[in-house]
Amino acid sequence: MDKNPKPTPEELRFVYQMILNGYGDTDILNEYAHLYDMGQLKFPYRVDDRFIKDRRKELQAASEVLEEHVKKKADPVISKRRDEHFERLAKVADTLLDNNLHTVVPNTESSAGEPQYLVEVDWVSSGYPLEKSQLTMILQKNIGKAYNLFEPMYFHKNFLPHLRAEIPIINIKGIWDFIEEQPYELIENLRILVERKTFKGTCPICEDWQ
Repeated sequence: MDKNPKPTPEELRFVYQMILNGYGDTDILNEYAHLYDMGQLKFPYRVDDRFIKDRRKELQAASEVLEEHVKKKADPVISKRRDEHFERLAKVADTLLDNNLHTVVPNTESSAGEPQYLVEVDWVSSGYPLEKSQLTMILQKNIGKAYNLFEPMYFHKNFLPHLRAEIPIINIKGIWDFIEEQPYELIENLRILVERKTFKGTCPICEDWQ
């Protein structure tokens, strides 16, 4: 049995809260002992003050990072730049959904050999059927349109890093293989990004203030 098991999130919250409330290392260990004696300790019984000292170092480091992060979030200039950056990224995502891809849904009534997806069009009330390969072709065409509107460099250097952060498997497969193998999954994620207008990750534009 591990004599020094890693702390659970619940235990970390317990220790951090006591540290923030001004308790010393001995006080915190005494609280462990008190809870243990009462049969109320929900995590390992700690007796070594090195464990508490390590948590203090962690909390201090996290506090410094969070403080800097909060300052950046609160800065009106940075906030405006972030909003404009996300708005432009959302426009790229929206461009990739051109040709009615934002309306694509699985064709739940399709059988083997029939189109797997439906897209809304004016002339077919029930939806126009599309094969998976057709979704891929439309996405590829839409990327070409994004190249023209936003330039290939912006697409690859600024948009894709954020997309990879949202869909980590792209880091493994690459964007082109992912489009070919999982076009509908990409469409679903793009719809979320267009609606949400916020993006995970960083790119050369926002790496200093995200």
